[in-house]
Parts: sequence; C-alpha cells; structure tokens
Amino acid sequence: MTQRHFGTVLIIILIVTRGLAVSASAAEVRWYSTIEEASSAALKADKPMLLDFWADWCAACKVMEKDVYTDDGFADAANRFLTVRIDFDKKTALARKYGVEALPTLVFTDSYGGELFRYRGFIDAKPLAELMRSLPADVSQFNKLNRILAKDKNNFEALEAMGKNLRSASLFLASNEYYGKALQKNEARANPATKEAILTEMGLNSLEVKDGKSAAETFEKCLKEFPNSQRMTDWTLSLGRAYVLADKKDKAKKLLDAFILRQPDNADSERARALLKSF
Repeated sequence: MTQRHFGTVLIIILIVTRGLAVSASAAEVRWYSTIEEASSAALKADKPMLLDFWADWCAACKVMEKDVYTDDGFADAANRFLTVRIDFDKKTALARKYGVEALPTLVFTDSYGGELFRYRGFIDAKPLAELMRSLPADVSQFNKLNRILAKDKNNFEALEAMGKNLRSASLFLASNEYYGKALQKNEARANPATKEAILTEMGLNSLEVKDGKSAAETFEKCLKEFPNSQRMTDWTLSLGRAYVLADKKDKAKKLLDAFILRQPDNADSERARALLKSF
C-alpha cells in the first residue's frame, strides 16, 4: 500500500470511528417507559431521575426528541440520570401528581420520584446538558430523608434536613417547600432560634431565585418577630435587596437611608450605600 493510499484509508477509519462513537454515545441514553421501572434501577445506584413529559401534539417535544435527545452532549450528561419519557395524554394521573400544565416539562427527581427541580418549555441540548451537570448526581441523602418522610410526613428533623440539603445543592425553590412545611410543625413554633434560622434561609433562597416579593415578606417577618436578633443588620440589607427586586425602590431607599443614619461610619453602612447606588 502506498503512503497516499494509507493516508486515505486512515482518514476513512477516523471518520467512521468518530461516527460510531457519536452514535454509541447517543445510544447510551436509555429511556424507561415507566417511572416504577426507572425508580427501581435508580434506587440501586442512588441516582436521580429525569422525567420528560411529552405528547404527540407537542411540536416542541418532537424537536427535542429529534435534535436535543440525540445530541452527544446531552447523552453524556444523561448518564448521571435514569431517564423516563412520560406520555402526557396516557399518564394523566402522573401528570396531575407532578402538576404538569404545559409541555414539554422536565422534572428532575430523587430515586423515589421526589421532585428536586423542574424546567418547563423547550431547551437546547447545550444548556440542558449544563443544567443536568449542575444538579446532584448522588441523591443518597435525599433518598434517605425521603424514606423517613414516607413513614412520617410530619417528621420535623427530616423536613428541616431536606430544606438544608436542597439549599446546599442550589435547589432553592424545593428547599423553601420543605422549609415551609417544617415551619408549620410544633418544633419550629416552640423554638424561636430554629424558626429564626429557617426563615432566614427561606428569605435567602427567595433572593437567589430573584423572588423579591417572597423575600421581602420573609425578611419583614424576621425583623418584626425577632427585634433583638444578631441577624438584624443582615436582614435589613437583605430586605433592601428584596425591595429592589420587587420594584419597590422607594421603600428600599427609605429603609437603607434610615439604616445609614443610625450607623453612618461602619462597613455595613458601606454595604447599604453600595446597594443604594445599584438602582
């Protein structure tokens, strides 16, 4: 074989090999047809699940099936999950359980199917893969807490721990859902320090997702219920941020001006001035 022929053959081999690698990677995504089957497999490995709610009449769903789910980057990210495709029209009870109102909807869950995060609407392969990589691959702690809550849905320690773990994983909305349940329990009502800590984290969660209204309500409650707390300064500055997010800049200015007037020459006042300059 001449050197020229050898080079041509090598190029062909490389092209074919690359094509096979891409196809194999995409083919590695196994779509389960039932959440029960996927959950059984997920529990053995403490893996999260990705539930894809779709329908035949959903144009965006068809585009995702054709262009997104065949993408090599998505396939690589999907290896961290047990993936399930759920026909919205045929699994209406399941769609109601997860509160699916529009398609496509992607619901990320622990191994039991407990929701951690959701995305509604069309999303391209690259941002979807990035999103999936940002979510926890090991959900063993979530599974452990879920088992406790399955036996006792009012278990305060498990509800609070779920809130903390979700917050640590940057799953702020889900964190607030569990923290909100924990606040309703007697353990939180009877322990001001515990209630104060939970409310603080709930307010910070709301700021993370830029929900100024909820954050403002939470920090206003903190300032009213715990006037002697060491967190007063942080709450006040966080409330200022919340007012700005909620487009209540007049209230933010009034709050921050009063804060600076009380203590004009310290680092916290500089933080307040910086926030004032931001809007």
